[in-house]
Amino acid sequence: MDEDLDRCTQLAQEVQSVDGYPPYLQKGELGLFIDSSDALAVWVAESDGDLVGHVALHARSSDVVMDLASVVADRPPDRFGVVARLFVSPEARGRGVGRILLHTAEAHAVGLGLDPLLDVVTRFGAAIALYERCGWARAGTVRLILPDGSALDEFVYFAPGVLS
Repeated sequence: MDEDLDRCTQLAQEVQSVDGYPPYLQKGELGLFIDSSDALAVWVAESDGDLVGHVALHARSSDVVMDLASVVADRPPDRFGVVARLFVSPEARGRGVGRILLHTAEAHAVGLGLDPLLDVVTRFGAAIALYERCGWARAGTVRLILPDGSALDEFVYFAPGVLS
């Protein structure tokens, strides 16, 4: 497990240097980002013995995300499972790794009786394209105010069938 955490942290550093994700953390904070105590479940993807992707399922996201989700879906915040920390090695992209990780977390949320949702910074076009190709529906946009006073705009998405 520690080996996976170390490799996930390295992978997160690679992704951050290429894509800027996650946009609000410094290099030394990525281990805590991955090893989050509020994760309901965590998965990694491997290819040829190398870790190439990561995703987690959380009970919550930021208050603004949870508030928007509750209003749009007309459900209390504790009815959602939040797909989080999804990232794939730049070298492994285009092989379906992100799709598999997304579907895994989505299915687990549904298995727990939770409605899957996620939030994504509006400038991360490749991630947004993946979610939309997988049938996720955009619920709206929120603005996160970070501790340093800067702001991030995020789209909130629901898994297919949540709004049916």
